[in-house]
Amino acid sequence: MLYFTYLVKQLQKEAEQVEIPPSVTDVSSLIEWLRRRNPDQAHLFREGSFQVTVNKQFSEPFTRIDADDEVALIPTSPNAPTKANK
Repeated sequence: MLYFTYLVKQLQKEAEQVEIPPSVTDVSSLIEWLRRRNPDQAHLFREGSFQVTVNKQFSEPFTRIDADDEVALIPTSPNAPTKANK
């Protein structure tokens, strides 16, 4: 997983190697998993606040994700969503 702009600052990392659970099969389920993984940071993964690439190609919610895929989260704004704007 690669992170950009405010996600780097908020998550305190530019990238991480994650082992996704078997239930994560597409972009939509990945985002839901990221929200559940750390509820205190779930607001950072709010729908519409970022775009997702899979293997350097912009994706749709139904885009399949496999274990060795490179996934990047690219915010659509330089400002992080706040918890109050849920």
